Amino acid sequence: MPLEFEIAPELMPYVADATVRFRYLNPGVDVTISGAAAVVAGSEVVNVKDLEQQFMFCLYRQKIYSETLPLRHALLAGVTGR
Repeated sequence: MPLEFEIAPELMPYVADATVRFRYLNPGVDVTISGAAAVVAGSEVVNVKDLEQQFMFCLYRQKIYSETLPLRHALLAGVTGR
């Protein structure tokens, strides 16, 4: 039975990368993005709330990574002089 999680519009730019990480962590689960929602299905789906929490964590983690990447590049450039 497929499950559907709503995704906030401000998180949509990070969905593709977060989905890749989520599928790596949950190999028995398929994820499809449909509009502003993630549809999750698979034989491994047992705990709906846990799965939603894991997906949202991957999504938030990708947002933080993307937003801090320029800062990390600047810090490394400052330390290495490049």
